[in-house]
Amino acid sequence: MTEKNKERRGIGAIEVGGLILNALVSSGRAMSLGDLARESGMPASKAHAYLVSFGKLGLVEQDAATGAYQLGPFALQMGLVSLQQMSPVKLAIPEITRLAATTDQTIALAVWGSHGPTVVYIAESSRPIHVNMHAGSVMSMLGTATGLVFSAFLPQALVDKVIAREVEDELVIGQAGVQLTSRDIASVLAEVRVQGLARAQGLPIPGINALSAPVFNHACTLSLVITATGPKGSFDTDWNGELAQALRASASSLSRQLGHMPKL
Repeated sequence: MTEKNKERRGIGAIEVGGLILNALVSSGRAMSLGDLARESGMPASKAHAYLVSFGKLGLVEQDAATGAYQLGPFALQMGLVSLQQMSPVKLAIPEITRLAATTDQTIALAVWGSHGPTVVYIAESSRPIHVNMHAGSVMSMLGTATGLVFSAFLPQALVDKVIAREVEDELVIGQAGVQLTSRDIASVLAEVRVQGLARAQGLPIPGINALSAPVFNHACTLSLVITATGPKGSFDTDWNGELAQALRASASSLSRQLGHMPKL
């Protein structure tokens, strides 16, 4: 085994102590010493020793009334600095590249731009699809799966404003031919929120299907949208199909990395 392939040596005690911090992060609530010891897989006396040291560093703090432990002020400062340094797009590119390879579907990454949902990166599959979509493309709020996710999770006033504006912009992909009543729109967006996905079957491009998933940040606001697209014949749009589950999993993973804590 070469030096390059050898696993880097670390400090075991720090890695063991990290199990306690991981338990606090995963639970999202204050925990008793007994619960922390059990979740960390160590005796209570050992867990307590780590908690004393973490307390001195400000990584954890103990509630004087209940005796329960929670993350401390220094842990909060570390998290905030990490979030400030983190680029959601930079974080997402390796994930969607992996997703494109494992699903063999084209995966696009979109953010909220000055003109609406804007594609910023595309990871091609081994079977590139010939569609008029590229980095910089603006997607319709109601005529594309990407846009439907933004419409479902952004403030209503903002959504209405952009929808009204895109009707006059012929460069917006999918804006032409979208004819939905207010009741239809409400029903579609409600389904997107329930499923955690939006889908398009043969629209706006005939023969091309799409599924889109939201990525949320630490403030529980929409940060990114991941969209899988592919030929209708080899693209499963079932809400619970393998592709849908893989897309949800990738979006959920990115959301966690951006500090999103789902409501229980």
